[in-house]
Amino acid sequence: MAENREYDPHKLHLKKGKYYVSVAVPKQVRHLFSEARVRRSTGVSDRRVAERVAVQKLPEIHRDLDVAFYRLDPFVEGLRHILEVEGVDVGQWYSEGKLTLTVRGERTLSYKRSGIKIQMEDGKALTLVEKWEVTNYPDLCAMVSGGLGYTIPRGLVSVLSDQDISAIEEMTLPRIISPLDTGNIIKKTPKLFEDRELGDHLLRSMGKPVTRVKLESVEGRMPLFSEWSQQYISDKLAKDSADVHGKRKKACAAFLEVCGDKRLSEYDKVHAIELARYLDNDKNGKQWAKATIKNYYSYVRQAFAYAGEVRDTSSGKIILANHPFHEVKLSEYGFEGKPYLPFTTEELHDLFRHQMGKQERLLLTILISTGMRLDEVALMTWERLTSYDSVWCFSLVATGDEEVTVKNKGSMRYIPVPDVVKPLLGKASKGRVFNYRIDKEGKAQAKASDAVMTIIRKVTDNDRKVGHSLRGNFKDLVRNLQVSKETNDFLTGHAQGDVAGDRYGKGPSMDERLKVINSIKHPWLGKKVN
Repeated sequence: MAENREYDPHKLHLKKGKYYVSVAVPKQVRHLFSEARVRRSTGVSDRRVAERVAVQKLPEIHRDLDVAFYRLDPFVEGLRHILEVEGVDVGQWYSEGKLTLTVRGERTLSYKRSGIKIQMEDGKALTLVEKWEVTNYPDLCAMVSGGLGYTIPRGLVSVLSDQDISAIEEMTLPRIISPLDTGNIIKKTPKLFEDRELGDHLLRSMGKPVTRVKLESVEGRMPLFSEWSQQYISDKLAKDSADVHGKRKKACAAFLEVCGDKRLSEYDKVHAIELARYLDNDKNGKQWAKATIKNYYSYVRQAFAYAGEVRDTSSGKIILANHPFHEVKLSEYGFEGKPYLPFTTEELHDLFRHQMGKQERLLLTILISTGMRLDEVALMTWERLTSYDSVWCFSLVATGDEEVTVKNKGSMRYIPVPDVVKPLLGKASKGRVFNYRIDKEGKAQAKASDAVMTIIRKVTDNDRKVGHSLRGNFKDLVRNLQVSKETNDFLTGHAQGDVAGDRYGKGPSMDERLKVINSIKHPWLGKKVN
């Protein structure tokens, strides 16, 4: 399916005085486009403005790419991972209506039938070569199954026409090569039959029943991890934040890279430990944090647990009744993470005393006065500066078709705009408030962090003091006001948020939140604005 597909990060190109936003066309659908990138004009020559317009244009580009994915052949795409591993150019199916493959040596059907290596007079072994060219689904099944030795998923065959299904089912029955077919083989490879003894052996082997296609049995159908992880990630997407969605993908990708692509039932407890060992010292010599290793393990374990909550559509049975990832000890892997430290009062004065751009001053001021996370601020749009319960707020609650990137559901909340921030906002506009580049995971915190860290490092070289430290300062400032923990948690996104409804109640009123936020004194920001 094309939904929820992630594409490469966009790029901006200046062409004839105007900036264009473009996204690379994935190789699967490259044959459907005349160029390697899909482009849209932003209509402006100012790069900062173009970056904001680009974000609005991206849905159009992604929609074009999604439509292209819908045009792909679902049967061929279901076998793509096999075909590409075997060196088959899948694009040939779309451009020429066929697929070609050359199989050599012991992987050929001739060798599988005869079981012998053919020796020439000089003692050298003759390499058997079979060339496949398929133009229809039954022959494609024969190539993948009979030729390459893979099993064809029954669920995949079900998308074909009744005629193709019948032809494939017939190919699953043992068949003896007919005399006519044998004659054709002899004509094509006469040298193999010059040796009478060898010819007799080959003819006898050709008389053995041959199964050209092997389908997965309904009883024994077990998905590969690569297949199952895609379904798991897709099924969880509706309830996942962008952050959690990205972590699920990274964890599953890492597990696949380290442990290989196997049937779900073929993995054991040691595979989880192997993942942890790898993250303790990966291919680049990097040691990951204990918390990250535990996090990756948790998402992989959830993938297997989820297979125990879903029935196979063909057999009606649970996909995986039991999994091995229980009570895996990971404590010896990874380094202990160190929490970020809030700035001292002197450091805050020094920080805001420094010369900086208007954008960075606004960003840092919002962080210290609202307790919002860096990415929540960096992705803020003017449209989400809105009135809620008669209070002007930063909205982190999705409305309509709009998507809001937050850590979790509890982070979906309304935060009153502090009085100290209002003068810095200036005139309202459209689109994003900040122009920090958004990465392929839909986050802008990396570039926003880069921008403010150059200022922070002029104040302190303590690696535990970063932009996120201002969130800690805000929590301390609220705590010093002796307000309730509930109010503190609602402001910082540690409660159930503003989307829980009547089940949990609405939490502190907006007037109460505004009162708390404006009660905080910020002498490092200058004179308080009333």
